[in-house]
Amino acid sequence: MRKNCHAVQWMRCPWAVVLFVTGCGQSRPPRVIAPAIVTEAVTTAVFTAADADGNTRLEGSELVSVPGIASAAAALDTDGDKAVSRQELSQWLEEVRRSKVAITPFEARVRHRGRPLAGAAVKLVPESFMGAGMKVAEGATDADGIAQVTIPASQHSGVNCGMYRVEIVGKGNDGRPLPERYNSASTLGVAVGGALPEQGTAVFDLQDD
Repeated sequence: MRKNCHAVQWMRCPWAVVLFVTGCGQSRPPRVIAPAIVTEAVTTAVFTAADADGNTRLEGSELVSVPGIASAAAALDTDGDKAVSRQELSQWLEEVRRSKVAITPFEARVRHRGRPLAGAAVKLVPESFMGAGMKVAEGATDADGIAQVTIPASQHSGVNCGMYRVEIVGKGNDGRPLPERYNSASTLGVAVGGALPEQGTAVFDLQDD
């Protein structure tokens, strides 16, 4: 009797990990597929919601409604005009789409009052304009304030590429629950993919009012 077997192979690119599954024998597990990104549709949805003055550039208070973009504005702003243009966002989304990265490692470092925050739950919630394919990812900070964030029940560790709102729930280093602006009314965000965040790590430095 022939025994079936399978192995997970890892193809490394400069900034992420492409996962796909190969098999031997008669059966093959399904390939891990990256969520579909429709570049023009996502870009249009973002600018329809956030570009208040209609100048095809997101800047200042316009970025409040898209914290994932706000968190990466310096990297997305390739022409140095201190704004994220429609073209700059589209270029980044297209880079992410073409990479076909299914899951990439993601580490969150959380600090409160200048010190690492232990025991906090970190959740990455996909922005609605990214479409239905992206999955929520979760993790918990250790004694050093570090959380390895991953998709629950996934066979592979990491998150999908795209834009997220970030929710951090728990007690601060002062023993009090963290403010709503870090969880239920989160103003935190992150963009993942296309070399973002740098080295796969996002730092969240939580401050008091």
